[in-house]
Amino acid sequence: MSLCWKVALVLFCGVFMAAGQSSPSHPGLALIGELGCTYCHAGLRYQSTLRDLTPDLSSAGLRYNPAYLFEYLQNPSRVRQHLGNARMPNFRFSEKESLALVAFLEKQRSIPGTWPALPAALVDNQPTVPSSMNPAAVTDAKSQIAVCLGCHTLEGKGASRAVDLSGLTHRLQPDWVRKFLVSPQMFGVAVTTMPPLFYRLSGNPQHFEANTPDAVKRIQLLTDYMFSFQPQRRDALSQKFAAAKTKFPGVTTELGEAIFRSQNCAACHRHGSTTPREDAAPELIDEAGRVSQAWLETYLRQPTAVRPFGFHPGDGSRMPDFRLGAEEVLQISGYLWSLAGKQPNGPVGFKPQQLSAFSLLKAKTLLNDKLSCLGCHSLGGQGGKVGPDLALSRIRLQPSYIYSMIVNPRAMNTHTIMPRLPLPEATANLVANFLLQQNASAPTADYLSLTDYPLLPLAALSTKAQQPPREQYMTHCGVCHGLDGRGTGFNARFLPQAPTAHADAAYMSVRPDDTLYDGIAAGGAILNKSHFMPAWGEMLSPAEIKNLVAYMRTLCQCQGPAWSRDNSGAKQR
Repeated sequence: MSLCWKVALVLFCGVFMAAGQSSPSHPGLALIGELGCTYCHAGLRYQSTLRDLTPDLSSAGLRYNPAYLFEYLQNPSRVRQHLGNARMPNFRFSEKESLALVAFLEKQRSIPGTWPALPAALVDNQPTVPSSMNPAAVTDAKSQIAVCLGCHTLEGKGASRAVDLSGLTHRLQPDWVRKFLVSPQMFGVAVTTMPPLFYRLSGNPQHFEANTPDAVKRIQLLTDYMFSFQPQRRDALSQKFAAAKTKFPGVTTELGEAIFRSQNCAACHRHGSTTPREDAAPELIDEAGRVSQAWLETYLRQPTAVRPFGFHPGDGSRMPDFRLGAEEVLQISGYLWSLAGKQPNGPVGFKPQQLSAFSLLKAKTLLNDKLSCLGCHSLGGQGGKVGPDLALSRIRLQPSYIYSMIVNPRAMNTHTIMPRLPLPEATANLVANFLLQQNASAPTADYLSLTDYPLLPLAALSTKAQQPPREQYMTHCGVCHGLDGRGTGFNARFLPQAPTAHADAAYMSVRPDDTLYDGIAAGGAILNKSHFMPAWGEMLSPAEIKNLVAYMRTLCQCQGPAWSRDNSGAKQR
């Protein structure tokens, strides 16, 4: 066995020993770890190593053909064969969303770490994608590439332990491939199985020293050969990409970065300037206490938009489709149900009751004309897009959980922004039973466009206590009133009455601070405004509401009417 093959074997075994960790006791937990679910969903005790085995996107602009990325992001397929059950999921990106992401990724040209200069002969000689090769060069290249087929495939030949080399011509940049062959560790993954075949690091200070006198020639030969395959595919992708850029001329790098962060891409892919988000998705440890098992299994097979614009409303996050097989669905569902009853603060006891026709009409009238629920939730095609569609409640949720969320949302879900409404017990029972008797199936929900609706700043979106006023405003008000208080939040389009523009100085200057306080604390109805504006008085303290009023004054850059201002500092008569 040659030295190169020995090095490759050691590295290959080392990766899988690192990835394996200690075997979880339940196959569902092992699968959850392999897929990387624990990066976004907190609460499950399994440390995934997926992030060490995926490409570092800090250098995505050097690595990938942007036309390939554009198509791949819309319909990802398996590229790496050594990740076990892991795979790139489908985020259901539109053309415009994919174009924005590519615009951002094209700008990522940083090489992680500190490395010596690459061999000058490779840097100075800019590569091209060859249209053809002479027969002698092809014969020479085939003999050179034979060693690669111990891990890679090419035209159906070789081992399936790494990427298919036939697709390099449309996936990657030729210059990147040449540099990668110099030092796989420079551009590879955190733990790579690819050995340095042509150069090694040597000396002090370190530099790249060739393993063979004709290293440059061999690297160029291999690159030309690999990029001689499937040229039509590369051309077709380029044409499609060019057409999309013409179709959507206003797409920006900044928008792509916002989407990159909203989908928590840095959770599975390392990136130099982006850190993974915490609490980016619901905790799963008590999923059995919230949803029905039948619904969960249907959802895992084909995820839909439960929260149309993000787990934290306004962040745009999506549950991606991993295209799970039937057995994988059962493994994940089985594990989550094995945790049932292990959380001390489960839903309170609740016994559903059949409502009379009169009670059903009463509940419907309350939701349509009195309560604030449809400001955030949809029902029958009407209402907001902040939370789940209430028509799904009967098939999606456990009856006790529905009742508990109506009575005290934060006790059941510490991350929710849903306020606690001061409802009588009879009213809470009425609404819960009404939702459990909704027989009409909800339409298949789609996520709102990440390019056509405003994303709120992720740093400001949190449900943790003691938020500064600006962050409080983003979290609780921004979804309707907008980032800058102009009434243009993503949910504003779904409301029957436009939200107040807190940045409108003419309007705000005739509203006393006490009036603004009352609207926040008791809801819009108390001011003869929309009852879809919820009351935050049960969630926010008086001091927090006062701070919100003060922050709203900074948005309009105005004060209330003179007669309403505090004159306690004036000279007493």
